[in-house]
Amino acid sequence: MNIHKLISIILIIVTVVLLTSYNYERYLKSFSQSPSKEWSRDIKIGSRDFNRSTSIFSNNNKIYAILPKMNKIELIDISTPNKILIKDMDINGIDESNVKEINYCNGRLYIVKNNTLMSVGIDGSNLVNYGINADGFKIVDDKLITFNNSEINIYKISNDKLMLEGSISQIKNTREIDAEKINKRLYIALLTGINYDRSIYLLTYDGRQWGNLKPVYNISVSSFSDIDNLRIAYDGGIYLFYNSVSKNNLNLKYIYFKDAKLQNVFLKDAMINVDGIGNADNIGDFDVLEDGTYVYTVSSGSVELSNFGNVPSKSTEIIYSKWKGGKVVLSKLATKTGTWKGMPKILNTKNGNFLTWIEADGFGKYYVYASSTTYVYKNVLNRVRPVDKQYALSTLIQKSAASLLIGLIFILVGALPAYVWFVVIMLFEPRRLKGESVVSFYIGAAIYIIMKYFLYPPHSIRTILNSVLKPYNFLAMPAIFTLISYGLTRVYYGRKKFNSNFGAFSFMIIIDAILTNLFYAPFFT
Repeated sequence: MNIHKLISIILIIVTVVLLTSYNYERYLKSFSQSPSKEWSRDIKIGSRDFNRSTSIFSNNNKIYAILPKMNKIELIDISTPNKILIKDMDINGIDESNVKEINYCNGRLYIVKNNTLMSVGIDGSNLVNYGINADGFKIVDDKLITFNNSEINIYKISNDKLMLEGSISQIKNTREIDAEKINKRLYIALLTGINYDRSIYLLTYDGRQWGNLKPVYNISVSSFSDIDNLRIAYDGGIYLFYNSVSKNNLNLKYIYFKDAKLQNVFLKDAMINVDGIGNADNIGDFDVLEDGTYVYTVSSGSVELSNFGNVPSKSTEIIYSKWKGGKVVLSKLATKTGTWKGMPKILNTKNGNFLTWIEADGFGKYYVYASSTTYVYKNVLNRVRPVDKQYALSTLIQKSAASLLIGLIFILVGALPAYVWFVVIMLFEPRRLKGESVVSFYIGAAIYIIMKYFLYPPHSIRTILNSVLKPYNFLAMPAIFTLISYGLTRVYYGRKKFNSNFGAFSFMIIIDAILTNLFYAPFFT
């Protein structure tokens, strides 16, 4: 082998390596990217049997997730993602199926088991059954508000004791409550319902008297629709959020007003535009957080993701939104994995926010995941993982093999008119365009480039490239690779003209097929 051929082969190998390495890095970046600058990537912290949210709380600078299990409660320390610790609290008779609600206050977990309120210390000691009939409850500061079908009660929490402070029984058929202390007054949002009628209330309680005993809003539902997940929040005005659920879609709706008399109340659909992506739809499960100035929601919503090498597709992600004055002012992705997610719960701490949610396992089970805006989470999780490298490498190999096989057909189709040209020249041998004439080669190569312009990239790939950055969407790339292939062919033969234009052209399109199809490999399906 002469020096020209050796140099040409080395250059071909180097070019192939550079192309595959470039695609590999893009795959790796896509697989390992965090959802946004604010949020870390996720970590799996547990599993559960029911499609329910996973409460989180802070105690002594530790962050815990609460998972009820058979005859026990798992307290999962998620303070640091590289050291997840699980502590079991043994409680006979408890199970995920019979725990309707569970939450934390002042060193104790408050639990509604089979419509009965109880509490237990987070060290597993001092289990108390209050004998209070409750469908659910809400804790605000040192007040615990319970509800059932016939009444709402307010209790003052004192260690493991509950002292009744207020009660109201005028409103029946309560389905959900939420509560907030606003300007030293307790505001209790209620969702009531019987048959196809639903009503939203916003009761007030100042420690002595109840106010706002009339509905804020009345809604009719049907056999295929309903509303749930009523939540209250405050940023100088009052929000009443809820989910509208129907057979075909989900919506996040809300009422916002600043008038304490609850006049001029209007119902609105939440319009959530995710930064850099676009509008979210099918906004379902959500949780609410506030800091005194802004209100924040984390919601499960459908967005269109454009991951490298894939057709943009719908994905149900958790979206973190910032609200002010009754409007969304900013929305970011809190997750970005392309799988279904739901039932988010958010907790604010002095170091940042913590978030939990569930993802379907596929066998009637759900995995529980967590992420955070804290430095320790982002420092540990926003790195390239071994599994990211595995995904990137396996995808690269699969896509490259498919593109080389399928793409070769496109290249050969595009080369047919040029081959016809060379056959005609060999048969008729015109004086100035004989088979070995370099002019004949240039004309054949020009015919090939023109054909390639119409064939490459294929139409199915062109539609994807609209959302991809350069150089993939640069339309001159197919011609550039043909010129590179010509240069490598010239080095290989090492002469001003070729002994066989037919043979040199065949060598050139083989190189061109390899380089062009490796370049577009991520977008072959």
